[in-house]
Amino acid sequence: MKKQTPSCSLILLVVVLAVSSMRSYAQTKNLDSLKTAAAVQQGKDKALTLLWLCWEYRFVNADSARMYGLEALELSKKENLADYEAEAYNNIGVTYEAQGKYEEAINYGQEALIRYRKLSNPTQIANTLNKLGIAYDEKGDYEKALQNYYEALKIYEGLKDEGKTAMLLTNIGIVLKAQKEYKQVVSLYRRASSIYQKLNDSFGLAAAHANLGSVYLKLMQYDSSLYYSLLAGKEFEEQNVKQFLPTTWTNAALAYEALQKPNDAKAFFLKAKKLQEEYKNQKELSFTLARLARLESKSGQSAAALRYANEALALAESSKALEQVMQAHEVLAEVNAHATNYQQAYQEHVNYTTFKDSLFQGQKSKQLLELQTKYETEKNKQQIVLLHQENDIKEAAIERNYLIIAGLVLLLLLTLVIIYLWRYRVIQKQKAIAQEQKVRLREAQIHAVIESQEQERKRFAADLHDGMGQLVSALHLTIQSIKGTNAPEKTVALVENSEQLLIDIQSEIRNIAFNLMPPVLVKEGLIPATRELIRRVNKASQLKVSLTVHDVPNRFSNVVEISLYRILQELISNILKHSKATELTLSFTGHTEEVIITLEDDGMGYDLAAFQNSTQSNGWRTIQTRLNLIKGTVEWDVVAGRKNNTVTIQVPMGITATTEVKNTEASVF
Repeated sequence: MKKQTPSCSLILLVVVLAVSSMRSYAQTKNLDSLKTAAAVQQGKDKALTLLWLCWEYRFVNADSARMYGLEALELSKKENLADYEAEAYNNIGVTYEAQGKYEEAINYGQEALIRYRKLSNPTQIANTLNKLGIAYDEKGDYEKALQNYYEALKIYEGLKDEGKTAMLLTNIGIVLKAQKEYKQVVSLYRRASSIYQKLNDSFGLAAAHANLGSVYLKLMQYDSSLYYSLLAGKEFEEQNVKQFLPTTWTNAALAYEALQKPNDAKAFFLKAKKLQEEYKNQKELSFTLARLARLESKSGQSAAALRYANEALALAESSKALEQVMQAHEVLAEVNAHATNYQQAYQEHVNYTTFKDSLFQGQKSKQLLELQTKYETEKNKQQIVLLHQENDIKEAAIERNYLIIAGLVLLLLLTLVIIYLWRYRVIQKQKAIAQEQKVRLREAQIHAVIESQEQERKRFAADLHDGMGQLVSALHLTIQSIKGTNAPEKTVALVENSEQLLIDIQSEIRNIAFNLMPPVLVKEGLIPATRELIRRVNKASQLKVSLTVHDVPNRFSNVVEISLYRILQELISNILKHSKATELTLSFTGHTEEVIITLEDDGMGYDLAAFQNSTQSNGWRTIQTRLNLIKGTVEWDVVAGRKNNTVTIQVPMGITATTEVKNTEASVF
């Protein structure tokens, strides 16, 4: 069943869809039992139950119906149930149509139609075409509405389905009624009524009575309109079809108003308004509010009339119901005129005229009759010949255009291929250069590591020879002297000297071991090892080093700790050798994503380029190699001849091995 509110006179039939198994199922199950079943069912059975819940709720609560429909759609897709998927799209579209959301209703209906055509199901194709016709009609697109109706009617007649044929007669009548073909409409409605009575279809008969009530309004036969509207309302109440009660009540209100019974008219308008608000049908509510505004204006209630009229306009605009927008402007013009707001009344009348002209442009009776002729008769032979000739001319032009387009496409493709090949060659060349640079950098890094290792070995050998070697030689001579003397006092002095030499040897071993790999670095981590390094530097040189640590992890990974320690050793050694600094501030600062190490000294700057390109030392390359290993970066603020130098090292925070952090105040060692 369907409704049409431009004149608040509509009730159309909606097709009961679903396979025969669904019909028998619905006859034995009520809504509560369906919900109970859906809660425990799975797969196909659950999808079927959800579809029925959606369908049964469509006239009771469209939002709840749509919720079940969407769940059924998702389950049907998951289970590959093509027929149920089509049914779900169909039912969801009906819920949108029931609320006046016609764009959504059309979109879902078209999705259902595509799937039913693939399934080659003529009944469901016709059902869906009918629903699309309803949505287009209510949207105001009468030509598309009739196209869908006539296609559906042809299918129903071929299937010899009298009930559906009657329904389509009713729907076509509603569209013709919008074109003021009232006598033809009455004939269609009475034919439909006879079929429904013959089939004992109470729902269809109620719809036919409601539609007769609406068309008799147009014919100004108000007693007949009131009789059929009240009869239809009673029948719908007995069937608990709440969706269409507002329409019949509004028609009855219009008949009472025409019969000079304003109190009865207002009562029925308010009944319709309350139910439309409950059901959220914006289009019908807009029409009812507009007519209620007109009635209040006639009764001298200007404030209430203006309020109702403005509400009607807002609802019509939000639902994009063009005919209701036109009618709302018309009523606003009348209400403002009654209230002596003539300037506003004039503006609203201009708005009404504008919408009226655009809405009914090209929708004349001749066009509608042409659609009927297309349905009932075949095109004559002369028209076919002319069309064939036109098609031949068009095909020749199209073929010529295709050749031109094909040539242009080939030229474009050739150009794209040339560009691609050129671009590919450039990219490959760039990759080769980049790869060559990587190889060179890698070779330089390897060379720096090897040279650094060799220098470390030479230094270690020198330390052993110059320090340990001399001490061991001295100890050997002392022991020989002990063997060659008999004087107790001299022997004691020699033994004491040997003990001192052993102490010196032990100290030298510790120094060598510290330089090779500080035990404190392995046992306690980078910060304690750095403190020990600073203590030794402060003890052995004029340079005074201070350390500051803020929010730094307690430990890093082994490779990070060793790399940073060696980098700091190299940088401090470079400061001692070249800058003549007296003070050095070393700071560790932790951030969310990185750790920053800063070295600031008061010495003279040195030639950074010479340091980086030095062939005498691998210090720069060693630093870069170790930084690359831990994904770190370094920035130099060093200028030859200028005092005060700064080196900043940045290391990603992801290198940490624990979340424990240090927060130590500045200290001097």
